[in-house]
Amino acid sequence: MSGAGRLALIVVVLVAIWLAGSALWSGLARPWLSELGVFDALHEIYGEPPRLEIQEFSPPIRKANINGVPIAIPSNYLSLVGIEYKDQSAWAPRSPDTPKPDERTFEDDAQAFSLYVRWPDMVPRSPETQSSFWTRDDPDGDVWLLIGVVAISDFRRDGQFSYELLRERGDWAPALRGVMQRFDEGERITHEWNDEKGRYKHLKNIRYEMRGRDPETGLQWAQPVGPGTDKLELWNQTLYWKGDVDGVVTDYFQCRAGSTANPDFIHTCRYKFTIPEWGGRVAFRFPRDKLVAWREMKVAVRDLILGLVDPVENAEEGP
Repeated sequence: MSGAGRLALIVVVLVAIWLAGSALWSGLARPWLSELGVFDALHEIYGEPPRLEIQEFSPPIRKANINGVPIAIPSNYLSLVGIEYKDQSAWAPRSPDTPKPDERTFEDDAQAFSLYVRWPDMVPRSPETQSSFWTRDDPDGDVWLLIGVVAISDFRRDGQFSYELLRERGDWAPALRGVMQRFDEGERITHEWNDEKGRYKHLKNIRYEMRGRDPETGLQWAQPVGPGTDKLELWNQTLYWKGDVDGVVTDYFQCRAGSTANPDFIHTCRYKFTIPEWGGRVAFRFPRDKLVAWREMKVAVRDLILGLVDPVENAEEGP
């Protein structure tokens, strides 16, 4: 017999011994000893076995400020990227002169940060929620929101998009109009290959059609129509919004549209709104079938973000 065969035989024998021992203990020895009162006697003599102390989960706090607002975020709320400080890109290697995350203070300006919380209880990752987090992409898994918060700068880009208005009023109308205009003016690329031209096919005559007010969500919406809109494509998105597309839009949604061959694929919506108190914009994705709950999501996400303000620093700035 070869060495590998002998090793396999030893493993099989050990497993068989373990199974037989477990069966004898649980099926014969333990019930018999329990009937004799052995376990009760041992408890009377030696007392209850010691219980392991479970240490309280206490994640470190990360500090920064967003447009001058001091924030203190427990690290288990932060996603992998965490806080992006203005003096250090989140994607670049940290230089020796750059402070470590636990060395940061409220004096450090942050450009952005991202959070991971479970909907609807808005709890972060922890030993109790770890299993829920790792199965979030399963068709029947819990909904986890990856929330991005970005500080808005005061400037205009080519006179087309006003970040100043976005910061002051939470106006997404310029962004919404821009998507519709680019859709009408350009061609859309599909995943279908054109053998004659040696490139992916282009689709023309695609446009957005206004659909009015959606009775379930109370939102205005527009749908892409034309060739290819029955398929799942990056450009194929149904738009929802609250407000006037020619005036002020406070809430803006881009929802995936089109069919997919994978029955477990979950269509999502990307939701954007603004927190004027901080001069920050917020964006996160959620399953499209939860769009009817957008109001509750907004309230919960706003409360979570605004609750990250450091209470000590905030009190010192008060009267």
